[in-house]
Amino acid sequence: MVANKMHHSLLILLPFFFYLTIITIESSKAIAQEANPKAFKIMKEKAINKKTGLPETLDPGLFKGKAKEAYQVAKDIPVILSQMPCFCECDAYGHENLLDCFIDKHAAG
Repeated sequence: MVANKMHHSLLILLPFFFYLTIITIESSKAIAQEANPKAFKIMKEKAINKKTGLPETLDPGLFKGKAKEAYQVAKDIPVILSQMPCFCECDAYGHENLLDCFIDKHAAG
């Protein structure tokens, strides 16, 4: 039952995340990023939630509008995002999956 709800949520949210990825691609070159993958790795290790083994996202309250909504969704479904690739070429910053975009300000684009 829980798996069905997660699957249903993913299907509903998938277009939203593709939209967010496009926005992130467009703005990723203009945003000052953590250009040092080692620094990102250290930050990611510090953000690991011991219960889930996944990094915590930034607080959605730090953002407004669609960015706030996106960070809230990321906070709600980190397991799903950790299994999804990111297409904004942020692997140069050390990101390994879509969840990584939400542990810093990268996804706010």
